[in-house]
Amino acid sequence: MNCALILKVGANLKDNQGLSPIFNDGTYEYIPSPLEKEFNKNIKHNHKHYSKLNCQNSLLHGMHLSSFVDEGTAHFDPEFYSFTYGETRKTHIPRLKELNDDDLLLFCASLQLYETTEQNFLLNGSPHLYVIGYFIIENAMQDILELKGPIIEEKLGNFKTSCNEHIIYKDQHIVTPEKKSLLLIQGDSHRSVFFKKPLRIAEECTPLPKYVKDWKMQKSKINDSIRVCLNYSQILNDLEKHGKNNHWTEWSIP
Repeated sequence: MNCALILKVGANLKDNQGLSPIFNDGTYEYIPSPLEKEFNKNIKHNHKHYSKLNCQNSLLHGMHLSSFVDEGTAHFDPEFYSFTYGETRKTHIPRLKELNDDDLLLFCASLQLYETTEQNFLLNGSPHLYVIGYFIIENAMQDILELKGPIIEEKLGNFKTSCNEHIIYKDQHIVTPEKKSLLLIQGDSHRSVFFKKPLRIAEECTPLPKYVKDWKMQKSKINDSIRVCLNYSQILNDLEKHGKNNHWTEWSIP
């Protein structure tokens, strides 16, 4: 039986002092969480600082990600250009390793509404959780890989050297510490989706009753732990319906 896992990602108030913005037209800006300090070997001198990365939402032309969050090293993981994700938390890796062919991995983020005015953007209300995109696993044997310690290209298997920041910048500012695990996950690029307009699933962090019922989701607040949803067919149907003509195809890794 296939299942769907929900994983909370993106900018957060604890580490970023700010959240990804969403606007009245339903579009948003994906701001990632910062790179973990133990992986960041060049904190001050790298090109991935929020202040050096342009926003990709057309409403924010000429603005940088640091307009919404404190300065730091951005880490685009998951990335929705080649659809890869790298997990380093030992509490999460065992469950993610159990993903099977055709299972769903949903990525949700806290998005803060900003009202657009002629001169500025104004905060409005509390943030809520939205699904910003999802992966479908095509071949779990090939597309889920656990590595330990610094990345060696010969051990990457099915993963391209240009697909994930852990791999792309392994010789620059990102290094996996000795004995530290990294789980790489590849989504099916033909069936995985990054929404241009995300799907709201919670009131602040409390799941909306519709999704508790339809997706067979726990009622408790969605936090940093993995959330399991059991009604696979309904979830896939809802995601595909929401994703119709709603793919953020212009997005690329900054």
